[in-house]
Amino acid sequence: MSLPTEYIAALRPLAEAFSAYETETGHTPVLVGGAAAAIHTNGNFMSADFDIVAGNDDAFARAMRAAGFLDDEKAIHGKGGWYHPAHPQFGVEQVSGHFFDGRAARSRCLRLTVKRNAAVVLPSVEDMIADRLGQHEIAAGDPSMLQQALALFRLSDGLDLDYLHRRITEEGGNPAHLGLS
Repeated sequence: MSLPTEYIAALRPLAEAFSAYETETGHTPVLVGGAAAAIHTNGNFMSADFDIVAGNDDAFARAMRAAGFLDDEKAIHGKGGWYHPAHPQFGVEQVSGHFFDGRAARSRCLRLTVKRNAAVVLPSVEDMIADRLGQHEIAAGDPSMLQQALALFRLSDGLDLDYLHRRITEEGGNPAHLGLS
């Protein structure tokens, strides 16, 4: 499977917003949740919303507007929501809190260049697996979260298993779901 072309196209203005935010603040926002899982699995699990962790709310709002995003009053679980008129089927929400509650190593993040001089930043695969397993536990055994974690685990080579095990435990997940003791 692969990411649909309209999904990739929607990442371009988002990358512009990431670039504007990074220029203003010196920090990078991070795309988390289902959209990050969709990208890491090359479209095996799709999400129509892009959840973003960014520390400076005002700077993030300015960056989104500079990239052509408009306010979306339908945002339900974050600090604010936007959509791009060229890609209205994809919502963007800024989620509250620190990047994985400050437990994940930002140095492990991946930069996905989707437009010249503009990139979307993703958590490491290990952090995504840990997040999905933690969400699986929180959501009373939501099978989709477990399926995403398993797919991420199976599709990835060279995982840092010590870091992965620590992060799964920190997120409240169960390493045994992956066959890790």
